[in-house]
Amino acid sequence: MKDSTAINKGKNFFSVIAINFTIIFICLESLSLAFYFLTQNQLFYTRNKTKEPVVEDIQRIGIRLDDSTIERLHPFFGYVIKQGAFSNKKYNLKVNKSGFYTPLQYPFAKTSKNQFIIGIFGGSVANNLAVDEYESTMLSRKLKTYPEFANKEIIVLNFANGGYKQPQQLLILNYFLAVGQEFDMVVNIDGFNEVALSNLNNKSQLDLGMPSVQHVQALTDLANDNLSPEAMAAIVKINENKKELRTTIAQLQNCRLALCNAVISIQVRLLLKDYQQEILKYDKQVKESKSDPKNSGTVYIPKSDTVLDDTDAFSKMVSMWYDSSIMMNQILSSRRIPYFHFIQPNQYYQTKRIFPQKEKAFAISKDSPYMEGVTKGYPLLLSKVDDLQKAGVNVFSGVNILDNTKEIVYKDACCHYNLVGQELFANYISSSIIKVVRNAAATSTPVKESPKK
Repeated sequence: MKDSTAINKGKNFFSVIAINFTIIFICLESLSLAFYFLTQNQLFYTRNKTKEPVVEDIQRIGIRLDDSTIERLHPFFGYVIKQGAFSNKKYNLKVNKSGFYTPLQYPFAKTSKNQFIIGIFGGSVANNLAVDEYESTMLSRKLKTYPEFANKEIIVLNFANGGYKQPQQLLILNYFLAVGQEFDMVVNIDGFNEVALSNLNNKSQLDLGMPSVQHVQALTDLANDNLSPEAMAAIVKINENKKELRTTIAQLQNCRLALCNAVISIQVRLLLKDYQQEILKYDKQVKESKSDPKNSGTVYIPKSDTVLDDTDAFSKMVSMWYDSSIMMNQILSSRRIPYFHFIQPNQYYQTKRIFPQKEKAFAISKDSPYMEGVTKGYPLLLSKVDDLQKAGVNVFSGVNILDNTKEIVYKDACCHYNLVGQELFANYISSSIIKVVRNAAATSTPVKESPKK
């Protein structure tokens, strides 16, 4: 009898534990489902398993997980992405012959008079807007809600890549105009890279006007074959991190539960953080390994003799940004092509926005290599907006457009937005364009007509 009672107590004990674990699991799964829906604006169980958000984030900011370098040095643009990379068969997306992620080849020629070509220029935020256009026609849908564009077939051409900063946009625009690319409108989205990445250039004694040190330094070092043993060791560590990322991402894509997705997504982001830190170590090793600063190989990248003090450095960054936008506007105005310049919002520029605690935990990093550049550079950029407007540039500061939303809008600790943030930014861009178009129409100023060929 006693044995039977003991067995029953044991069964009851294990039943209680099992029930508690089941309840805990259901609660965690429910929370994971809710978090996934809030951050990605879609249901986990009906998601496209081939498009995990964390994986797309990695791809869109230009981080490569294969064993080869996908960036390629370009004689005019600094660097581009290897042709054929990042293929998306559903939307016929891949990097074209010119090095941009788009289903189209450049120069693109109109096939009907009703087509309206919009060129998107800038860094990864601009690239993301263009890619969202290809996948969901986000920008054109918003423009077509206005009568001025309702009957147009809007064609968006992507001329943006992760890390691009002025004067790259200016150079790319001039090149494609020279080879015959038509535009009915040009949209330039920038600001962040111009101060955040240029600040890193300065600290690495790379000329401020050169492409991002994070993107171009490794390419030039490989081309010049002047890597030290320490730098080579750093490359080995980076490759090991990439292997871990690939393995963990494969596990993520096989998750059938939202809880599994949440846990492994966190693991992926931690591995990604380690990867980015190793990249910074690599940059440091490369810098320290160069005993002769005048040593150069077949690829020449101008260096500075010293690290400029902040006052001089940020003054030059902002002047270069200002002059580049002025020149883009001048060359386009001479062809009667409207130019729109948008300064992107960023989490490290303090506005009135109150960040949800969950968003703040992953979107703002005290160790961010970009924070200093943004906090010191953005006020100077914004101080030039009035001058740009007086010079005839349709420039808009978007730094405050996310202030009134309580939803999560960022998706990483750099600068990129989730679908909610993208939607708000696309709304702002389209409504700003329409205001200028209508004002121009009211004053009989042509803004949409490009010269006939």
